[in-house]
Amino acid sequence: MLTYNLEGVDEDGVQSEEPKGGPPRAARPFVLRSLAVLGLVAVFVGVLLVRNWRSDSDETTQAAATTQGMPSSPEIESKYGVRFLGVDITSAGGMIQVRYQVLDSAKTEAIHTAEATPHVIAADGTDFNLPGMPGHSHIGPVKKAGTNDYVLLANARGALKPGAIVTIKMGDLELHDVVVD
Repeated sequence: MLTYNLEGVDEDGVQSEEPKGGPPRAARPFVLRSLAVLGLVAVFVGVLLVRNWRSDSDETTQAAATTQGMPSSPEIESKYGVRFLGVDITSAGGMIQVRYQVLDSAKTEAIHTAEATPHVIAADGTDFNLPGMPGHSHIGPVKKAGTNDYVLLANARGALKPGAIVTIKMGDLELHDVVVD
């Protein structure tokens, strides 16, 4: 059965004027979709601001922002070719992320060995040295100088908390007084 909307149509079947009460019906879905997209973008931006989002694409800015107050070790930098940028609690408290910047890619090969992989020691002596993903060690291609990378460690039962003071141990060298973010 076919039905016709004759509202606004005169006796000759000619549309007499635009229906009153807003834009034509064809424009309404476009407007609604546009408002929905703008709403989603606003929510996304709000979440990023609340979570203090940092862009990984701007590594120089990230390194500068995270090295303020971060201790350094000329010995680690010289021997292993890396500068530590910070220690963060990630994955809802289940992992520890040890971030570093590659200074000399020829020396960073040692970071991939079991003897020199960075690990974290808490003030109470707890050693967080297990990979963050069981069965996955810190392997892969060596990053070029100036890039940032990280090591994930397991944070068993969320034992390490933000604000804790830890030591990063790499081989026989240590970096003391690191504040966990």
